[in-house]
Amino acid sequence: MKRISFLQLILFSVLLVGCSNNVKEVQVVNDSLKNYPLNEQRKATIIYSDSGQKVLEIYAGLVQDYSNQDPSYVFFGDRIKVQFYSGKTLNSTVLEADSARQLKDDDLWAIGGNVILTNDKGEKMQTESLYWSKKEERLYSDAKVQLRTDGQLITGKGFETDQEFNTYRIFKMQGEITIDDE
Repeated sequence: MKRISFLQLILFSVLLVGCSNNVKEVQVVNDSLKNYPLNEQRKATIIYSDSGQKVLEIYAGLVQDYSNQDPSYVFFGDRIKVQFYSGKTLNSTVLEADSARQLKDDDLWAIGGNVILTNDKGEKMQTESLYWSKKEERLYSDAKVQLRTDGQLITGKGFETDQEFNTYRIFKMQGEITIDDE
């Protein structure tokens, strides 16, 4: 029969105690990991297409995927630019902002900071926050907006338009509007 020395017995006991997991300590470590993105990209270009045709192109200085959050989302930072396409050609509608957050389940975008929306008619809308429902292909805001069109400045509180910024409505509108009498 083999004898176990006192030193071996102590070493074995320490190893057993060291191998146990405190559930609360493990949970704290796992919860802290949820605060970090699953992946991160710098100077990213994302292209959406439908039936082989480019629909829109997104450029962002930073893209972070937080699919580990509830609700899951993607953060776009360091300036974001969205170019909308119509068929094979670039529709001149461009959306630019400081940052955006895309809720993945609803495909609803909250866009903020120096938001500028321009179209091929030369119209330019500026605001601090804007929502984009990609599913509904609609942009809207309840913040103050400024619209420059044909040398005129129109201000209001609230705005909605189609994704191409062709037809739009401004709520609580102010400003002088020139109408041609023909």
